[in-house]
Amino acid sequence: MRRFRLPIMGLLLAALTILAATVAADPDQALEYEIKAKDGRLIREVTGAVTDDILGVPAAPVDSFVWDGDGIVPINGSVKLEIDPVANTGSIVANWTDENGNWTLRQTAFAPPGHPTGLVVGSDGNSTELIEDDPVTTNVYLHGNTTAGGPVLPTVFNLLATWGPAEVTLNGQPFDNPYDGPSPLWAAHTMTTVGVRNDAGEVLTKDGSIFNMMNLADRANGVTYDDELEFHLVFHDAPGPEMTDNVPPPLSFFYHVTFQDVKIKIRGRG
Repeated sequence: MRRFRLPIMGLLLAALTILAATVAADPDQALEYEIKAKDGRLIREVTGAVTDDILGVPAAPVDSFVWDGDGIVPINGSVKLEIDPVANTGSIVANWTDENGNWTLRQTAFAPPGHPTGLVVGSDGNSTELIEDDPVTTNVYLHGNTTAGGPVLPTVFNLLATWGPAEVTLNGQPFDNPYDGPSPLWAAHTMTTVGVRNDAGEVLTKDGSIFNMMNLADRANGVTYDDELEFHLVFHDAPGPEMTDNVPPPLSFFYHVTFQDVKIKIRGRG
């Protein structure tokens, strides 16, 4: 089932807040998040004659956000996370199939990216604070106008977000990163968020127009859906200064899938 009705979501967020407060009060306490997701969509549209590829998979020019929903296709697949966000440990395993074949992504290590990993309400309730150097965050805002992640999506509430190196295979063979050698690993990022896309796959602003990250007003006025959950999974090369024909522009390769059927279990232990 895709939708979480608002009262259920409210209870879930309240439970997260209580658990997080318990951990803050007792450093020996830990949390375990188990997240399972399915009902996938490939958010990736080739926008012209292919100028670069990896093992036949187009690398450029590609739009990996497709805010207008055109070209988004359903995919078979599932993902499972088991994460301790206090210790920054756990694992992510995702499997899905697209027109290129059968993909697998595995991640067992976590590392922060080169930007803040969340925006939270400050201690006085009238200010905000950025989280730095934490590769697994909970109950944070990302993207939009937060400066925690690029403005590729509206400001969106995250129940759990992760960053770190991942191993990817395609049809059982290594799908290595050729851009950032000598490591074959990719930079991976996941988000478990409230809803961002409508049933047509569109990302909208509050005036009903299609979201555009180049419009500064859109970054603060994007529409999200508090009675739904989405799971986002991306992997890409390390951002560089060079501009490309891709969306987002400073990346040579970007792969993006979302899952609409999301189940979460949160346990305290210690």
